[in-house]
Amino acid sequence: MIDISSRVYSNLVGDETLQKYLKGSGTTKNDKPPAFPYMYVKTLGEPTTSASLQNDQCAIKASFEIKVYDSKSSTTAKQLIFHVAELMRQMGFTMNYGPTEIDRSSTTEAYRWLARFRRTFGAGDSL
Repeated sequence: MIDISSRVYSNLVGDETLQKYLKGSGTTKNDKPPAFPYMYVKTLGEPTTSASLQNDQCAIKASFEIKVYDSKSSTTAKQLIFHVAELMRQMGFTMNYGPTEIDRSSTTEAYRWLARFRRTFGAGDSL
């Protein structure tokens, strides 16, 4: 099985700019992030798009949803999600939704920006 979710997450959190500004990140949904700014990376799926005659997986269509939270500034969250979008582009992903700000239901909620990305990834490809 081809699984690139951990490599994508590692590439994102290993970026120097994100390391400088993010106070936390994760792949598990957390209604209240422990620190801000925070990045949440959700794998939307990696279904097979190509298989060999032996039924080995040759390629997948990887999809990710990424949210950036900040408790103080929508601008900070926006700048970080745009930086994430550039990193995803460098890994060969295309953005198929966003970046867009998620409306806050109250003034105590964190500012959130969201974007979704996808890419076909073959067995011999690199990120």
